[in-house]
Amino acid sequence: MNEITQQIEELLNKLTREELIEVNRAVLRRVKVMDDFKRFKANAAFFPGDKVTWYDKEGALRMGRVIRVNSKSISVEEDGDPDGIWRVGATLLKKID
Repeated sequence: MNEITQQIEELLNKLTREELIEVNRAVLRRVKVMDDFKRFKANAAFFPGDKVTWYDKEGALRMGRVIRVNSKSISVEEDGDPDGIWRVGATLLKKID
């Protein structure tokens, strides 16, 4: 444990239950902001028409074309299956040429 973490733990030990709940909510808000920024940055790397690959839940490699960039995911049309529209997290996609 580093020095800052140790200091935070010492401060937490002095708080009441209600104060700990407030701190918890603040921490969760900060984590959400960080996650949103990471997702926004990842999504910004993709544009409609980009060719991409990804692995599905069973570990099979899929290929397709980006058709839309959503706020939390990328809509991808799988190659060879015009009805195969996938919503994939940008961090799971890899752009190909």
